[in-house]
Amino acid sequence: MLSVLFCGAGAILIVYWLISTVSIGSVAFTNVLLGVGAVCVIAGILERRFGQLPGVLTLKKFLLPVLIAALAGFAVLETLILVNAAREDDTPADYVLVLGAGLRGDQPSLTLMERLDAALERDTGGIFVVSGGQGPNEAIPEAEAMARYLMEHGIPEERILKESKSTSTMENLRYSRDIIEQHSGREISALRVKIISSDFHAFRIRMLARRAGYGQVSVSGAKTPAMAAPSCYIREVFALVKSFLLDH
Repeated sequence: MLSVLFCGAGAILIVYWLISTVSIGSVAFTNVLLGVGAVCVIAGILERRFGQLPGVLTLKKFLLPVLIAALAGFAVLETLILVNAAREDDTPADYVLVLGAGLRGDQPSLTLMERLDAALERDTGGIFVVSGGQGPNEAIPEAEAMARYLMEHGIPEERILKESKSTSTMENLRYSRDIIEQHSGREISALRVKIISSDFHAFRIRMLARRAGYGQVSVSGAKTPAMAAPSCYIREVFALVKSFLLDH
């Protein structure tokens, strides 16, 4: 039975990697899922062949409870992320902070375009702050590409502030906070800030925004592309743990 579960889980991950790679291209974390899938299949084969050996039985008595506990913890965190996923929010804000999500060369990725389109759809007249630095495979900073996209869709340049140094969500929030406070001449806690990111990102953003001093903050979610959603929601569990422990 255990061998079937391992092989079945591995097969699902490998098939997902194949379909998502064909649909949206190679994404770093889906490649991780491919590796996990391969390990699961190998573990299933080894379990089928050697699972009843005395030494293996002893090892399983120790490892299985650890695995079950890890899966239970993962399920709890994933539930929190799903339940708290951001929805559409048209509440007026002084500043609308749009978080970066990768480029293809100098063009926004599909996930980033969803965030930018959500910002355009829910525009209530505030100042846009586009936040994202330049990754190793990106031709320009994400903030620059985001600003271009907004201007191409009718937002005047004077309504856009660019934060182009951040490389993580916490840096997005901290560096953007500094820019907003400098621009407004007021503390971030006294301003209404709407943060636009992907739906899966909302729970972690709320936690980090509180740590970064944001007061009147709301999170509005952009829909995650269907083929990217499994990878994004799984990855977010690990990002949540990392942020909880290290992002202060």
